[in-house]
Amino acid sequence: MNPTTLAAEIELWSDSKHGVRKAWRRLSCLLFGHKVSNSIFSLLRGAAKQCNCGVPYLSHCEETRVSHTVSCFLAGHRYIRIAVRSGHNEYVCVRCGHPLLFRIDRDPYSTRTIFVKKVRYLCNLFGHRVHAVASRCDLHEYACDCGHSFLKAEAERREVKHPAVCLFAGHFLRFTERRGDYDEYFCRNCGHTFYFVS
Repeated sequence: MNPTTLAAEIELWSDSKHGVRKAWRRLSCLLFGHKVSNSIFSLLRGAAKQCNCGVPYLSHCEETRVSHTVSCFLAGHRYIRIAVRSGHNEYVCVRCGHPLLFRIDRDPYSTRTIFVKKVRYLCNLFGHRVHAVASRCDLHEYACDCGHSFLKAEAERREVKHPAVCLFAGHFLRFTERRGDYDEYFCRNCGHTFYFVS
């Protein structure tokens, strides 16, 4: 086989392999939702966000379905502090954008700049006992003592549960507002908030 034919065969094989990979990514996103990564967003700061399946996402105008970041769920989130507001310290996961809100007087991480925290699985299974934080964006913000935060339409909630649709289908995110270096989104089904690097 001459070198030109060999090069053409290799290019064709590479293109078909790349095409299969891209088709698998699109199928995965269709089934489970798009993958998010604050690590990548911080490197591409200012650029329009695009999933590795090729679809633009996380716009301020359209809803985006995102998948769970399984590594964070199993091994723990890696958090940094981003704000102090409404009597709470606020943190965000540097990978998946999951936030934490702790009352300043009850914050077990107040002396740390970065830390790893595992999910409190009992809250995920049986529901979060929440307290009111603030009212904003025509919604009511709540936080659990585990740090999990929510935006809900209803006032005076005492508990928030994760609906099964979020567990199996991921989160359906809508933009709420810009918060410092982050864009905040919330899930229309469970009210769970996320922060992604602007």
